[in-house]
Amino acid sequence: YFCYRNTRGRRLWCASLIEHPESRQPLLILNLNASMTDKFHFLKALRPFSLIVALATCGLGASLAWLDGHKNTLLAVLVIIAGLLLQIAVNLINDQRDLKDKQLAPRQQRAIRRNTRIGFISMTIAVVLGFYMVSLRGWPLLMLGLIGVLGAWGYTGGSINYKARGLGVVLVFWLMGTLLISGSYYAVAGHYQWSVFWLSLPFSVLSSLLLLSNELRDYEQDKADGIQTLCVRLGYQSGVMLYYALVIILYLTSVLLYLGSLLPSITGVLLSALVLASPLKLLAVSLPDRQKLTPLTGRFYLIYSVLFIATIWLSQP
Repeated sequence: YFCYRNTRGRRLWCASLIEHPESRQPLLILNLNASMTDKFHFLKALRPFSLIVALATCGLGASLAWLDGHKNTLLAVLVIIAGLLLQIAVNLINDQRDLKDKQLAPRQQRAIRRNTRIGFISMTIAVVLGFYMVSLRGWPLLMLGLIGVLGAWGYTGGSINYKARGLGVVLVFWLMGTLLISGSYYAVAGHYQWSVFWLSLPFSVLSSLLLLSNELRDYEQDKADGIQTLCVRLGYQSGVMLYYALVIILYLTSVLLYLGSLLPSITGVLLSALVLASPLKLLAVSLPDRQKLTPLTGRFYLIYSVLFIATIWLSQP
């Protein structure tokens, strides 16, 4: 019997090495700290760090429309609220498949069902707000909204479950980046232009990076549970290489936007690299110490997006 403690002496997990009664093979029984296993607590299931995705993408779309002369405060606010509600729905519904786990305590099962109900309520409100905006903007916005809702449901719900098919990192590139920004711009402006698409690409890369950090953090658990995420299919080291590749693509895209005169300045955006050291360092550590990888990647997403949007706003006369 042995335990792993962090640098402050806090016990994070313990394990027992026992002999299987039939096969006589050694078994390692891992017992995580309750604070780590209770992932179904509402605030943990809500995943607050991921809400920056909806705030940043919808905020960028609404900002671009506003700066193009479409100063509709009501629609801009509704777009951001609807995006947040959709993100909350995805996060809370995400754990419903865990109900098939017979080892869950009744308290955990109740928490999952409660979170799922709240998730569906959030999605319903987002759909209602979406229909209101569709009544003002027409069928193109309806098509974008349907794709967004189906994409949110398909992440873990129904028989699609593209997270378990290894498609999560790929599809969020479009669904939680380009689609949200394009839809937000169209909802506020009532039309579309291709400069919005190009400016959305860094946020698409960031969305994929954030989900990839989640898959890397949960790699061992997903592999043990048979969840075939992209990282489980590729292997942990390949996932780490992909993380580095996405960071490089992010800054390369930013520079190209600047050279193409779509981004007025590159200095502020490049400053976001100063907070990359912490998440990059965690890519090489063991499982317990890797728990902060996703929140720190979320912090990087936040800082980059604030600097990016601020750069666009501050360039205006």
